[in-house]
Amino acid sequence: MLNFVTENRIEPSNILSCDTVKGRSILLIGSDPQQSDSFQQQLCRHGYQVQQKQSDDSIGESIVRNQPKIVILDIGFSGLSKLYLITSIRAVFTGPLVLLTCCVSEQEQVMAFNLGVDEYLINPISINIFDVRVAALFKRFIKSQSIDQQDQIQLGDLTLFPFSFKCQVDGQSIALTQFEFKLLYLLASNEGKIMSRDFIYKALLSREYNGIERTVDVRVSQLRDKLTRQGVQKTQIETVWGQGYMLSLLS
Repeated sequence: MLNFVTENRIEPSNILSCDTVKGRSILLIGSDPQQSDSFQQQLCRHGYQVQQKQSDDSIGESIVRNQPKIVILDIGFSGLSKLYLITSIRAVFTGPLVLLTCCVSEQEQVMAFNLGVDEYLINPISINIFDVRVAALFKRFIKSQSIDQQDQIQLGDLTLFPFSFKCQVDGQSIALTQFEFKLLYLLASNEGKIMSRDFIYKALLSREYNGIERTVDVRVSQLRDKLTRQGVQKTQIETVWGQGYMLSLLS
């Protein structure tokens, strides 16, 4: 769990002020409530808004519900087996992801970055160093959001942000996997045009469609279900039998 180093502290005038991070939300995922409470208090004193979550099967639901700007996964003294949580988080979260661990392992670091973490921090850590690292992530995240706003696609009640893989329905975020987002973005970018299965397989899976595999069909079905549950009414993904799929606007 996170232990802040208190010796040799930098003077307050030299660290990032609370105003720098005020209004920026963090979701802390850990396994020790007492340690998480201490962590939360430290961060709140430095201007962060922190919500806590234990590492269990409802992590995805918590991320979708809380809409944090940054997720911190505190795995303490871990083995490589705990890194599967990164995959679960990345299935629904495209923002900055920080892994916090007591393990100084090159293998773990390489695996963590390959799975999708943006920052790897090792305990114990100075609150000042933590401030700098997290503030830098916020800065890059805000910059990427600005780029996203310029390249977004607005189609009916859907808004797609290609840089962050974020999808909104009437302004409300919907959790999609990266493959689901890429599939929806491909269809939205070609609104009104039929996308053949062969084209989709080559574009998204880098292989040819063999005429039998149903990977894309299953993903389209799952994507439709998510959009329907979110209340999409002005767009639909049509199946064009024998040809492929098409995203169209409803009148």
